[in-house]
Parts: sequence; C-alpha cells; structure tokens
Amino acid sequence: MVYGPWFTQHMFNPLYPFTKDVLEATVKRGGLWFVRNTLQQNGDNDGEMKKAFLITHYYDAAKAETHYNIVTEDPYRFLYSWEDMDSRRRLELASTQPEGFKIYSAYFYPDYKKKISKSYKEKINRYMYTHTAWKPAGSDTVHVDLYLQFGIMYLHLKYEGEELKIKFADIERIK
Repeated sequence: MVYGPWFTQHMFNPLYPFTKDVLEATVKRGGLWFVRNTLQQNGDNDGEMKKAFLITHYYDAAKAETHYNIVTEDPYRFLYSWEDMDSRRRLELASTQPEGFKIYSAYFYPDYKKKISKSYKEKINRYMYTHTAWKPAGSDTVHVDLYLQFGIMYLHLKYEGEELKIKFADIERIK
C-alpha cells in the first residue's frame, strides 16, 4: 500500500485542505507541478464522501514525475502541469472541494503537533518501546515530527542522537 489512512475527518489530520488560496499561493511561489494520489479512508466513511486525495505541489517537474511513478498502484493518480490548461482547470475544480470529496494539500497546519491526540501519543510510545531499545525517562524528550515524501506520511522520531523513520500507517495499525 502506498498511502495511509491518517487523513480522515474523524481522526488526526495534520494536513491543510487544498483550497483556492493554497493553489494560488503555491503557483505564485513557483509550484507549477502537482501530483494527486488517493488517501485511504480506513473504514471511517460516513457514506457521503466518495474519495479523499492528497495533492502535492512541486517546483521541479522531475520530482513530480518521480512521485507520480512511485504511486503506480493508485488508479486515481494524476500528474498536473500548471501550464496545461486542462490540468489548470482540474486543479481549480479540486480547490473548490467538490461535494463528496476531501482534498488535502501537502501543507501541514502550523500547530498540528498540538492536535496529536492522547491515543496517537500512546500508539507512538507503544511502537517506540516495542521496536527500539529506547527507554526515555520521564524528563527525557523524544522529538516527534511528521513529513510527507512522495505522497506518503512518515513519522520521524529522534532520541539521544538516534533517529527512526516510520510510515504513519504503521502507527495507525497499532491497537
């Protein structure tokens, strides 16, 4: 699976919606290539949402093509170029958040770390204690961050000079 269920409306979602303002600001900064890939719903569909997508912007066509070529299993993947009028029209439509769709940008909310729920923190701790030899004391800090790479959400953990990169979908599967 290339994408994770971290986006759903009832779960932790660090990503900003893909809006007209986001599209315009991205293009203004030189983001002229975009890749759409599907985001899985993890059984949390309320019956009204058809699909959810991530639209990732790129300042370099080759990087956009790499992302597009990585998500080959996704039947809804799409590569947009702002210079192509059909692509531009499709991006503008996506930025209106059409009914039945949830479309997210690759931008994180500025305060997303504050929105990580207690249950997600517990899952991260369970993963850390199960898959590492790390034993932080109550006063120790484990640095936690999220990032996207080619449409995949990753969790980055850092403790006492060691680092760990985990697909966020692996954290979500923890019971």
